[in-house]
Formats: sequence, structure tokens, C-alpha cells
Amino acid sequence: MDGFSKYHFKDLEENEQIIKVLHRNWFYLFEQFFWILVISIVIFLSVVLGPAYFPNLLGGEFRPTALFLENFFMLAIWIFSFIIWIDYYYDIWIITDQRIINIEQRGLFARKVSEMTFDKMQDISVQVDGFLPTMLNFGDVRVQTAGEIEDFIFRTISDPYHIKNIIVEMHKKDELNSTERLGDMIKEKMGQGSE
Repeated sequence: MDGFSKYHFKDLEENEQIIKVLHRNWFYLFEQFFWILVISIVIFLSVVLGPAYFPNLLGGEFRPTALFLENFFMLAIWIFSFIIWIDYYYDIWIITDQRIINIEQRGLFARKVSEMTFDKMQDISVQVDGFLPTMLNFGDVRVQTAGEIEDFIFRTISDPYHIKNIIVEMHKKDELNSTERLGDMIKEKMGQGSE
């Protein structure tokens, strides 16, 4: 837990250790902000070049309406940018030595937290679609479970094949620990039965 001291998770078990904390790949954030940048440029050009081409529409009696619309769109862009950042920053996947925790931010005031222990894991797959995801090494990791929640999906994370290997390794360790605990219980029962 040394490398993750900046993260404070209050719901960890006493001996539980954080293996990996994941956010979406930076390209997801770039992709979202690219469209905001395009809209901002269009609004900026309309404010700068609009009066030259439409002097009657943006001047005189329509000036207060035009200013209101400019300010409204700029405020909407700021709010939308803030929501994108919040969604990016607070969507977290935590891999510990005992379970996977998925913290999903949904808008400003809603958050969903779900978890899966490794004994409920049935299958794991990686999906990397397209040229840029392949070149930049990001994609989705899907963990199928036997639990109430069908799939855990790590969306647009960096190095998905490495993350898959970490999860598989934790799953194998959990199976080995379960087998050892079962063996200890059988030995204990057999020891009690012989007395």
C-alpha cells in the first residue's frame, strides 16, 4: 500500500493490500475535450466574426439577446467540461489482493460502488478495437462473474493485457489460498475425529 498512500479507502479489510488503482486512459479525456474545443472555437469565431457579417443581428436591439446567448453557451461549456472531468477523475477501479472494487461516478451527485471477490470470477477478456487504441495501448477489460452483477468492465484503461494478467494472477492466488484453507479444515476435522 506504500505506492498508493495518496488514496484513502476506508472500506479496506484489515490485511487487504491494494495492488493497482486504475483510471481511464488519457485519450478518453482528450477525445471528450476535443469536441468541447471545437464548439468553443465555433462560439469564439461567431463572437469575433459575427458582427462583421451580421451587423444588424448582433447590434442594436438584438445585442442583449446575443450577449445572453454567448454567455449561456460559454457557461454550458464550462459546466459540461467540469462534468467530464468529474466523470474521468472519480471513475476508479481498484484491484486488491482480495477483490476488485468498481467506483463509477454518474453525473455530479450519483456514484455507484460495486465489488467482486476473486472466487466469483468466471472469465476475463480484453477488447482493444481500432488503430489508435492499439497504438496507444488502451482498451476494455471485461470480468464475468457468478455474482449478482454480471460483468465488471474496466473501460478504456491503459495496458489492458497487463491488467488482465494481474487479475488472473490474483484469481490463482485466491484459488490456492482457498484450497489451502480447505485442506487445513479437513486436517482439523480428521484430527478431531481420531480423538
